[in-house]
Amino acid sequence: MRNNTNYLKSTLLVTGLLFLGCETGVDVNKPISNKQSQNQEEPLLSGIIDKPHNQVVTTSSGQKLSIKKLYSNSAQPGYYLQVGFFERYKPNTTFERALQHSNLNYTILNKNGDYYALIGAYKSYNEAHSHMDTVRAKLHKKSFVVHVLRP
Repeated sequence: MRNNTNYLKSTLLVTGLLFLGCETGVDVNKPISNKQSQNQEEPLLSGIIDKPHNQVVTTSSGQKLSIKKLYSNSAQPGYYLQVGFFERYKPNTTFERALQHSNLNYTILNKNGDYYALIGAYKSYNEAHSHMDTVRAKLHKKSFVVHVLRP
């Protein structure tokens, strides 16, 4: 009975250590040189590599476009047209009233204290891109396509 208890304790300890090692997001099999540790391309946030913020899409004509990615738990995933960005402050009531009167589906997304005014959601990049002229006509604002994803 005593051997079973020791075996159980050691198994739980090893399992716990493996679990913690897997959750850090650090690739232990990849060698790190001094040059790589000084010039990291992506910031490390508590051991977890931050997700990239842009996505490259090739259109039917062969043109490559970069689409900004936003990660959010609150907004419906999909493609949106971004018509405004507000750093640290919510959009004013005049801007929100213009969005309401345009009869377009819109979302004000709060991401780390920054606010994004988004029109949509659309199922594809092409669908969102095809609505750019409509948004420009109704809001008199330029827009571009962003991709909202779950983290």
